Amino acid sequence: MESELLSALNVLKQPGVILTPTETVVGLSCSALSGDQISRIYQIKNRPSTKAFIVLVDSVSMIKKFVEEINELQKEYLNSKEPTTVILSKIKGLPNNLIAEDNTLAFRITQHPELKKLITAFETPIVSTSANLSGNPSPKTLEEVDQVILDQVDYSLNLSSNHTVSSKPSRIVKILGDKVDIIRK
Repeated sequence: MESELLSALNVLKQPGVILTPTETVVGLSCSALSGDQISRIYQIKNRPSTKAFIVLVDSVSMIKKFVEEINELQKEYLNSKEPTTVILSKIKGLPNNLIAEDNTLAFRITQHPELKKLITAFETPIVSTSANLSGNPSPKTLEEVDQVILDQVDYSLNLSSNHTVSSKPSRIVKILGDKVDIIRK
């Protein structure tokens, strides 16, 4: 594993907060199991805790550890080639400050190859939210991240990658049972 990824992995294990490129924007991330670091990200972003974050994973099998059941329709959307965030219900084993009031949580299987390697090595989902102050534009590159954010993170993961960043945010779908609700196209 590259030294950049190892450094990020060590910070996640502390636990700490990192900046990382994703397939859509530069994100703030921490362990999805660390309620304290999740609270810290809310503070860094100056974001109301009523607005939920998403969780990045490396596979459907990682999601299965935290959701009571995943049906075939949900798996189909989760495995989409287009960056797709899927809101699922019946969440278990994650901090309350990560889960929405209706007991749902948004998951995305990252398609960013190096980020996927990091999550696989960490063996734990990571929180991901755009690395911007609440209400400001989302940064596409580390150079666009506000200094206020940079000063508060524990590590900035600067990945060299052949992966092409999407010019738009991920599609968001809420799937409860067989009902598909498109939140963002």
